[in-house]
Amino acid sequence: MGKEERDEMRLAYVTVALLVMLMAAALLLAGGPFASNALKGKADDSESRSDRLPGEIFIRRHMVNADGTLKTNLKPHASAGRDVAQGEEALSESIGLWLQYAVQKGDQTLFEQNVGVLRDRFLKDDGWIYWKVGASSEAVSTNALIDDLRIADALYKAGSRWDKPAYTALADTISGSIAQNMVANEGRFSDFYDHASAWKSNVLTLSYLQVSAFKVMYERGKLSEPVYTGAVDFLKNLPTRDTWFPFSYDSDKGTYLYNDEINWIDQLYIVYHRAQAGIPSDEVWSLLKEQFKKYGVLYGRYHAQSKLPAVDFESPAAYGLAILSAVELGDRDFAQTLYYRMLRFQILNPANEWYGGFVFDDDTHIFDNLVPLLAERKMYDEGLLR
Repeated sequence: MGKEERDEMRLAYVTVALLVMLMAAALLLAGGPFASNALKGKADDSESRSDRLPGEIFIRRHMVNADGTLKTNLKPHASAGRDVAQGEEALSESIGLWLQYAVQKGDQTLFEQNVGVLRDRFLKDDGWIYWKVGASSEAVSTNALIDDLRIADALYKAGSRWDKPAYTALADTISGSIAQNMVANEGRFSDFYDHASAWKSNVLTLSYLQVSAFKVMYERGKLSEPVYTGAVDFLKNLPTRDTWFPFSYDSDKGTYLYNDEINWIDQLYIVYHRAQAGIPSDEVWSLLKEQFKKYGVLYGRYHAQSKLPAVDFESPAAYGLAILSAVELGDRDFAQTLYYRMLRFQILNPANEWYGGFVFDDDTHIFDNLVPLLAERKMYDEGLLR
């Protein structure tokens, strides 16, 4: 075969390949057979589906129960008791993160749908919120401070963004419940309030302190100035031991609890909430960057004293929180580095049944999908992705 013939054949192969690629792209955009897993979500509204991130597509398709709540796990799981959510049981944490995503994205339809779910499944008339719901489980009688704050904050943002007084009024009701039931000794907040026994916890998990929510509650007259400023000062003045923040605070004893094994999610929530309040966390943040540089990954848990990894797995949610923290701290290049590492765990082949999900062994936890989704949305909003 001569050179001219080989060139003609090469040109023909290239032309055919380009035509195949163009046809596949057209079918994908049109919702054809190649789009069967990528674009078929449970919700069918007027939104252009090309605006949906892969993680949102996965959640809509696979993680929504018939009543609109979000499954805790992809696979069915038998309930392990009142203190654990599994399978189709739904968490107030999940609906709070989902509402945050909807308002951040500007998706009023998704937001309104889930306000309905909140009212129908989680909310008591006085603004108190069940931390877990599900027909298969015994009803719980406690809430969770961080979830209530997240939900109230999302409602306040939505009320302002879409000029919807009903959202603001609902946020006020929830904030009133928080202020009445969850302020413990010396103005400190408590993890939960037991509605059945009218008892509040004397312990505060420090990752629960979302000062951005406290700020709007104070501005709305739902928190007194001493309680608000006390919460900000408390978060600002957190001590560290072996570089790490404490895990919790006992308001009765006035003492901090430090863990021997550190979960990055707990640490990163504190870093993120401090960053939202304009408070740096230089010691912990520098350690995170050192660990990432040393190992090329961010392991899920570390030994407090030695700083050595305690596990060999990575957490998509930890990466998501690290990205959100990096963006908030203005560490944009590091945010992108973390993002591309996180993507290694997401299924991005449109032909895969679990497209868009962080799925391992055909199972996943909703938290490991919602937090990365929020982080990716934030990256787009900040112009770090196009």
